[in-house]
Amino acid sequence: MPHKIAAIVVTYNPDIEVLQRQLVVLVRQVQLIVYVDNGSLNSANILECVSDIDRSSETHVVLIENEENKGLGFAQNRGIEAALAAGASQILLLDDDSEIEDGFVNNLLAAKDELLKRGLRVGAIGPTYYNRKTGEQYPITKYIGPFIDRRLPKNESVEATFLIASGCLIESEVIAEVGFMNEDFFIDYIDVEWSFRAISKGYKLYATPMARMNHIIGEDRVGVLGRKISLHSPLRKYYLFRNSVFMVRCPYIAFGYKVREVVFNGLRLIVFLILSDEKMKYFRYSVMGYWDGLRNKRGRCTYNY
Repeated sequence: MPHKIAAIVVTYNPDIEVLQRQLVVLVRQVQLIVYVDNGSLNSANILECVSDIDRSSETHVVLIENEENKGLGFAQNRGIEAALAAGASQILLLDDDSEIEDGFVNNLLAAKDELLKRGLRVGAIGPTYYNRKTGEQYPITKYIGPFIDRRLPKNESVEATFLIASGCLIESEVIAEVGFMNEDFFIDYIDVEWSFRAISKGYKLYATPMARMNHIIGEDRVGVLGRKISLHSPLRKYYLFRNSVFMVRCPYIAFGYKVREVVFNGLRLIVFLILSDEKMKYFRYSVMGYWDGLRNKRGRCTYNY
């Protein structure tokens, strides 16, 4: 039986030119595209972009508009619900700035089918990621206790501890067993938490070099002591610190991962405070994120520093 593949694209104030490029390539590879907009200021431009493609393509395109930003997890789940209701057997998650190549989806499917033939329980499969501007290829992360084995797939799929949501292909049956995305996190760690949840159900996660995607992690990347780290806005540090606490408290998250989170969060705060031009904002949002994690406050950040 042929796959019915649905792409879920969450938009929030997207670059319309990038969105159009993504859409042109995407309509040739999936049967359904569900856009979920999180209250973008340029929502009218998104509607125009989507409507033009829908009239000229056999791929059905749907736009779900939220009146305000309800968070990445909420938007992903509304898109997944719409895709499952339409009978999708495979779900492809994408950010609005992620650009895929021709043959991307078929290559993901081929790599997944090869793994399934080997008797492996594949929870999700993702691509290898690179930054077109810098030429950097992002490594795939595999935890060994508290240590990280950073893998750069060359000729075959490699197992990962977690996958970036954007570019990730998941079977509907896996979603039915593992569950939807965590809406309480709002943003950040959503894909990591889902990955560990899938692993706790006996699934394995893989990344394949057969599919490549241009993707930018963080607002910027800088080198520190020979390592590349992602820089985020002060507000994002709130979610990163708060949700890190949730991850440490979560029973199915690997102990080695928890150890690394506890140790490195303090180091990250010091590094970001040194590099940032908004040191007090970074400090306030980080501390309040940590505090809200301890007192189990979830959802959208209510602070404005």
